[in-house]
Amino acid sequence: MTCLDISFVGQQDGRLLSAATQESLTLVTYDLRTIPTVLSELFADAEAHSAVIFVDDASIRSNNFGRLERALAALWQRYPEEDWTNRVAFLEPV
Repeated sequence: MTCLDISFVGQQDGRLLSAATQESLTLVTYDLRTIPTVLSELFADAEAHSAVIFVDDASIRSNNFGRLERALAALWQRYPEEDWTNRVAFLEPV
């Protein structure tokens, strides 16, 4: 899986999060509707995930890549040494 891998488009949320976890990647998503359910199921089953960062389209539009990149970079700079295993965060605009 890479950031350019389109084989996961349209796949189930659990499969996507599992693949991200296997690659130690953080899932950045605008899906505030179904991903929380997947996270709850993982928690109930005591299964780990790498990390999930939620973005709200009202805060950072999904087509505003520059603002999204700046907000992600600012978040990374704030917590460069943190272990993100099982972490869930909400991205704030900068």
